[in-house]
Amino acid sequence: MEKTDFIELLHFLHILCWQALGKVANPVSGRPERNLQFAKRLIDILETLQVKTRGNLEEDEKRMLEDILADLRLNYVDELNKQEKRETEGKSQTADTGDGQKTQGENKKGS
Repeated sequence: MEKTDFIELLHFLHILCWQALGKVANPVSGRPERNLQFAKRLIDILETLQVKTRGNLEEDEKRMLEDILADLRLNYVDELNKQEKRETEGKSQTADTGDGQKTQGENKKGS
């Protein structure tokens, strides 16, 4: 595999993961679309590439792969935290009234 092919592969996987993280728009829909499960799988693939190519990469290729992985890991954790925060806020905004009905926000009975 030529050096440019490997670098192009890294760029492709990097951009694809950014799309899965919802950081850039999907070129087909024109909208950001988050799929954290797919993003995690892409990060796993890049980690596998890192292990399997250890000792066989030029210094710039090695550094690029390390930088891409660091970038994607940080952004994955950021998006995961945002998702957990949204889920927590969604649960706290929906209160059970005890009669099987739910109200939005704090208990708004009698309003």
